[in-house]
Amino acid sequence: MLANSLLYLAGASFCLTVFALAYRLALARLPAFAWNRAYLLGALAAGVLLPLAARLGLAALLPRAPGAPAEALVVLHWSLGASATAAATAQAGAPGPDWAALALVVLAAGYGWGALRRLRAAARNLGALRRLIRGHPRTALADCTVVHLPAPGLPAFSFGRYVFLSPLHDALSAAERDQLLRHEQVHVQQRHTLDLLLVEALGVVFWFHGVVPYFGRQLKTVHEYLADAAVARAPAGRIPYGELLIKLAAQQPPFALVHAFAHKQVFLRIRMLTQPPTTPMQKLRFLFVLPVAAFAWVATAWATPAPSAPTSRGPSARTLVAAPGAPRIGRISWRGNAAVPTARLNEALDLRAGDAYDSLAVEKRLAYDPAGTDVSSLYMNHGYLFFQVAPVATRQADGTVDLAFTVAEGRRAQLGRVFITGNLDASAKAALLKQLPLRGGDEFSRAKLIETNRFLAQEGQFDPQKIGINPQPVMRPTEATDLVDIELVLTPKSRP
Repeated sequence: MLANSLLYLAGASFCLTVFALAYRLALARLPAFAWNRAYLLGALAAGVLLPLAARLGLAALLPRAPGAPAEALVVLHWSLGASATAAATAQAGAPGPDWAALALVVLAAGYGWGALRRLRAAARNLGALRRLIRGHPRTALADCTVVHLPAPGLPAFSFGRYVFLSPLHDALSAAERDQLLRHEQVHVQQRHTLDLLLVEALGVVFWFHGVVPYFGRQLKTVHEYLADAAVARAPAGRIPYGELLIKLAAQQPPFALVHAFAHKQVFLRIRMLTQPPTTPMQKLRFLFVLPVAAFAWVATAWATPAPSAPTSRGPSARTLVAAPGAPRIGRISWRGNAAVPTARLNEALDLRAGDAYDSLAVEKRLAYDPAGTDVSSLYMNHGYLFFQVAPVATRQADGTVDLAFTVAEGRRAQLGRVFITGNLDASAKAALLKQLPLRGGDEFSRAKLIETNRFLAQEGQFDPQKIGINPQPVMRPTEATDLVDIELVLTPKSRP
């Protein structure tokens, strides 16, 4: 769960970065403000949804990464660890720490701490705005409510349907005050605050990434362009409005979630006021979003494991979760098996139509049965080191559950070098290797690795908790089989 969450955050961060880069390079200077706003909001939505789409199955449509065989080795390591625990419980004691899992927990804790800090800051800003609204006089207008602040140095700003003014703005002429109110009312009418709240929420989730604040800044700028354009179309014209912007440019907003009437980008806003309308040909640039979205999806889906593929702990029990009501098994089908007949696979699965459906029993018959009669053992004991099987359970209208298994047999493998690393002299290593059932040139066999692991754990000279059996594949594309070197990591027991 933690690993999947971290993978999702990485994929979403990548997608958001791609969309932000496309906007900066191709669209940010276009005076098509409504289109720019739509792109920015759509990019935020696509950035967080595309990785989810990849994880929900679209990734299975793409070829997997070249390192896919390594997943089979992870499954193998888990099976060996499980067997060693079962065989040498009396001598092994408690297993050693899982450093990978510990690293995930540390990363998750660091992420949660950062998210809580960001959430706390957002809550403080919202609380301060709420106190401003409740603690000062208000005047209700047709489209908004004006909050009268006592401090003269604050700029005019808006949040939600509230417009905040200070005594400084009472000194403006009637025309200037009308333009200022009209500007803030555009923010209210077009619900610009909702955009900023969306960015703030995503900022909590992606607090570690600077791309979400970039989207927030760009949305704020586009909001100001939209409000400026609406006011400039009024009979008063652009020149008096531009003068008002310059007049109030020195003021800065007190909160990140508000729209200030004037800020340091005022000259860029005035420049945008003088730009001619965007032509239809210029708007064609927004079609650029299609290849950008396609690229982000393909890159994310290609790097995302398909949810039906085996994971580091064998077939996914979530894929095979039984529905309430103890359903019965319906049809059982296999696809992709060439080396082993379907009848032999059904025999190893040892389940029949009409049997009670139990996802744990299915997992056991696929991944690891202590008796060594499961489907994985059937393949891995005969050279198929990279074997994988992906189960899918489908509930039918009659209440039964159909089981479909997709087999990826992979290339066969032979043992290459078998060697020992650890604090042993050469003669002791040679003598020990002669006692093991592993020989270079033999067909790879998981059963022999398990037997070796059991022998070493029970032999008495080595610390059972520190025994390591590390298969190291050697790919030979031009040969009929690949090789697997076996490293045995042994640590002699410390003398009392």
